[in-house]
Amino acid sequence: MNIILQNYKNLIQELIKTHFSNKIDNVINNFNSSGDINNYINLLSSFDNNMSLFLCEALKDLLEKLDYNYCKSIERKRKYHIKYKTSRTILTIFGEVTYFRYFYKSKVNNNCFCYIDRLLGLKKYDYFDPYIKAEILDFVSDNNYSKTANHINSLIGNRININKNTKYVSRQTVRNIILNEKIAKPKTKKLNDVDELYIISDEKWIPTQNNKHKKVMQKSIVVFDGFNTIGKRKYLNNKMTFSGRNENFIFDCINYIEDAYDTSKIKRLYMLGDGANWIKNLKYYFNYNQNIEIIQGLDKFHFKQTLWRIFPKEDVSNTLCEYVINDKKEEFDRLTNEIIELYPERNDKIVEYKNYIFNNWNNIHNLYKYNLSCPMESQISHTFASYFTSRPKAYNKNTINKLIVLRLLKKNNFNIKTLFLKNLNHKDIINLNKKQLNYSIFDKKDTFTLLLKKKRLMFINPHI
Repeated sequence: MNIILQNYKNLIQELIKTHFSNKIDNVINNFNSSGDINNYINLLSSFDNNMSLFLCEALKDLLEKLDYNYCKSIERKRKYHIKYKTSRTILTIFGEVTYFRYFYKSKVNNNCFCYIDRLLGLKKYDYFDPYIKAEILDFVSDNNYSKTANHINSLIGNRININKNTKYVSRQTVRNIILNEKIAKPKTKKLNDVDELYIISDEKWIPTQNNKHKKVMQKSIVVFDGFNTIGKRKYLNNKMTFSGRNENFIFDCINYIEDAYDTSKIKRLYMLGDGANWIKNLKYYFNYNQNIEIIQGLDKFHFKQTLWRIFPKEDVSNTLCEYVINDKKEEFDRLTNEIIELYPERNDKIVEYKNYIFNNWNNIHNLYKYNLSCPMESQISHTFASYFTSRPKAYNKNTINKLIVLRLLKKNNFNIKTLFLKNLNHKDIINLNKKQLNYSIFDKKDTFTLLLKKKRLMFINPHI
């Protein structure tokens, strides 16, 4: 194979000499024959079109030449019979390329293979080449299907064209590629050791299809190690976002922190959210060492929002806030009861809001004691709401899972194209003797979760 590829440079040079001069003549002829006022645009369009044609023809000739060289090689004649010759069409960024290649059959075991497809790493029957797919996955992480299809169509072939381009890619094509392609997991970057870490959490309800018009709760956790101020704006240092609908994404977050930081040096962990039970229970997962101090706080937005819902007047809302901050439970309870007497029709709602404040009383105090702020609402808005719920639409659950992966890669600043191309044709092979392994502890769905919880709880109560 190396002997065949050593002439790669010579093949490219020959193809340029053969095709390029003809395309330049076409550009000049088109320019001279055009009497239109847009001669400059016509010139650019002619250059673009002829260069795309040149690249498609050159790629076709190169692939067929490489395949022909292998066909005539001693290695092929020694190992394989020629089975048949057939064509294949792939869509590249330059346009459609149709080339002919041989299929071979092994003389040893009769297995068949296509040399040039294997050399290029192209999957069977794929019409779209890997770069087109990588571009789709990267663009759709921040845009809808229609915009992605239009973007890809504008890149293929003659890009400088007043008329509409050929539509190679549709919305359904984009969706199929999202569902069928896999992306490599990024490696965790080692960060500087810190003694304080922040974890903020919230959830977003996403409409679904084929699910009785129900919404699914997409939970999210954002980890960062401090704030950085540029001008009047605050930025989160080393921000990393995780999301899921079950506990697996929490374990991903746990593993990330263990890989990125020296957890033995973390002294304090701030955990902020809207007071939901699953957020309060996060403290049992992140006991990395016995000396760590976990401080939970309530999101200030939800705190102020609840006070306003109790009574939507600024002076009353501020009075309620002062009672809470100054730890005056009796005064807070008395004032809310007076509001109920004035508006008995709102009794149930006011009692609900009052209980919410009482249940998060200590977390509210921590918010002001440690001067904490929770930017989770903006994180949820930018990461999930702007993409999934800003317009009336619904998704299949499996589609949500795939889009969430792409969305998080984009928001966590990973290169989606690189991760996709890195994983191209990759197969995980685990060479283990099953007789030597005992999988019985995984028979129950929640066994691993319970073991991890028990491990974390032991830091709080060693007698568990």
